[in-house]
Amino acid sequence: MVGGRPREYDRDALAILFAKYIADTEIPIAAEFAANQGFGKQILYNFADAEPRFYDLLTRCVSKKEAALERQALAGAVNCSMAIFSLKQLGWTDRNESTLKGDKAHPLVVSQADANL
Repeated sequence: MVGGRPREYDRDALAILFAKYIADTEIPIAAEFAANQGFGKQILYNFADAEPRFYDLLTRCVSKKEAALERQALAGAVNCSMAIFSLKQLGWTDRNESTLKGDKAHPLVVSQADANL
């Protein structure tokens, strides 16, 4: 196991590079940017927790990625399964909704027996 002090990063330079990466990349990926800079994505998340400018950059990166994936998936320009996988990593979920309706003559009744099912 390697010990010692954590590396110091030039946050001003990283913020500029990250903003440029987001602007120049069609589907920006925070983990890719971090790896290209020689560190893990957790460093970016730590910076985002500590500094509003990194929080803003990370939010813009995720928003641009989300919009690009959705647009390209709808256009058939990217593999839909991979787009869904990536969007789920951003917090999207599959959701099933059901609506039960009664009428005034026959209202729905939920009993304790139903609640125990």
